Amino acid sequence: MRTCEKNRKKEHSGCEVVKINMMNKKIHPSEWIVQALVIIPAFLLIAAVLFFMGCDNKETAPISEEAFWQGIDAYVTARMDPNGSGYGLLVVQDGRILFGKGWGMANIADGFPFTPDTPIDLASLTKQFTAVAILILYERDSLDLEEKIVDHFPEFPAAWSDVTVHHLLTHQSGIPNYTELVPESAAGYDGLTNQTAMERVLRNSSLEFPPGEQTRYSNTGYLILAMLVEKISKKSYSDFLEETIFGPLNMESTFVHDETSVLPPNSALPYDENNRLYDYEWYAYGASGIYSTLNDMFQWDQALYTDSIISQSTLQLATTGYTGGENNFGYGWMVGSYRGYPSYRHGGFCLGLLNYIYRVPGKNFMYLMLSNGGVFANDGFDTWTDEVKDRIFAHCLQ
Repeated sequence: MRTCEKNRKKEHSGCEVVKINMMNKKIHPSEWIVQALVIIPAFLLIAAVLFFMGCDNKETAPISEEAFWQGIDAYVTARMDPNGSGYGLLVVQDGRILFGKGWGMANIADGFPFTPDTPIDLASLTKQFTAVAILILYERDSLDLEEKIVDHFPEFPAAWSDVTVHHLLTHQSGIPNYTELVPESAAGYDGLTNQTAMERVLRNSSLEFPPGEQTRYSNTGYLILAMLVEKISKKSYSDFLEETIFGPLNMESTFVHDETSVLPPNSALPYDENNRLYDYEWYAYGASGIYSTLNDMFQWDQALYTDSIISQSTLQLATTGYTGGENNFGYGWMVGSYRGYPSYRHGGFCLGLLNYIYRVPGKNFMYLMLSNGGVFANDGFDTWTDEVKDRIFAHCLQ
């Protein structure tokens, strides 16, 4: 498992990323057409021309739905190496998939393409599932959000005695972030578990600030929340999520990757910007640890409009912003707005991985990108993927 959010700075992702000056140049439509002539079919080229005419000239008459999505497909196809690392895109609105496709490879060596059914490490998109697991227990009256975590874990340091469940959910606990205590390398991540991560944190038991007085992104908080799910439910985190979320929603390709699981052969592996494998396997879960697919995430998105997993009133606890500021953390989400509509987003970053989810429930809209290439993870959201996102938002959220 590979997840390592480190208090990223980008507003729309919550992710600070390393710039390597690759593929982050905005391309004029005429330049794009020259590139596209040699790599995409003529019908996709026509769609791409229409797509970028729309981008450059706001007075251009609206193009058809089919032409718009052909333009998206053509543009991404033109930028992707079909034999390199992968990229997946899912756009959902009004209960249906408007567009869902993968490009490139999930596993280069073994020849598995990146498709809508490719399991990939969600990284910190896992946090929204952990938060809902906590809220399921809350609805069952099995815990209170203002409970002190030392009431469940008396072995924790006395300095943590005022930390509550709510503080963990909102990154206001002051507990150090375990991913900042691990070398950011494949060797540093390989084999890390919840136990070994906590051992690193507990080497210095002091808090970074009094609970509730500041906000600082901490993966440790969500690791402890997963431990809390296990403690209260008397089940593994994996089993609890399977019984309460994955199973009921028919998320058949979604699972927690811990020490007891084996990755399916078609799982997406992480690569650097030169398509070299980052060879590590990480077993810590709660802040990370869930693998899912584009298609399974459609099921998750749709469930969040219903009372099937938790009630809408309880879900509002997760989608309320408590911290203010750029990221305004809720429970597993960053809370904001888009053109006056409440929005909920989160990024997921690690070596060779970059994921991003953005929901606007008032427009029945979700955008999701999943990628297993360092060319995305290192450039972050300043690549052409951001141009694609902005164009989709303009099209779907008018």
